[in-house]
Amino acid sequence: MTNRRKLTFVTKNKEKISDITKMLGDKIDLKFLSELELLEIQSLSVEEVVAFKAKQAHEILGVPVAVSDSGLEIKSLNNFPGALVKFVNETIGQEGIVRLLENNQDRKSFFVAAIGYCDSKHGTKVFVERDEGTIAQEPRGKGWHFDCIFVPKGDTRTWAEIGRKRKNEDSAFRRALEKMFNFLLKNDK
Repeated sequence: MTNRRKLTFVTKNKEKISDITKMLGDKIDLKFLSELELLEIQSLSVEEVVAFKAKQAHEILGVPVAVSDSGLEIKSLNNFPGALVKFVNETIGQEGIVRLLENNQDRKSFFVAAIGYCDSKHGTKVFVERDEGTIAQEPRGKGWHFDCIFVPKGDTRTWAEIGRKRKNEDSAFRRALEKMFNFLLKNDK
């Protein structure tokens, strides 16, 4: 039996833990750590947020670590809410985002998934992927964050209507995780 790489993934999100386990669990030995309190900088840039959190987690734990974050970039709103999705959901919600675009014909948006990885050999690396889409006229379906309002390019349904299982087959999150995994394979000792 070969020794598989070990990786500590810092997240409190049970859905992410489930998704990551399904996507990488047969390729790498994963340990999830939810008790670690990390500072989260306030930035529209998902890349900046995960880089900061990954470096911070590695400094605290001293082992190879990964963190993830996601964002929603709406072009006509200068990429707002970006990485501030959780804050926006807790304040104006998905309905508020739709209202912000009420008289706007340009509803182009991107779902951004970023994985931050840090170890003592390679430093901090960020793996980013984007899904292009539009913002629906109204929330549809049941889902978390912006799944009820994001319509991926080539579809007429929101991610909430499509469903999490189908969404994760080729999501930006899956592709970002695969980028990180391929980096780890390429740079393994």
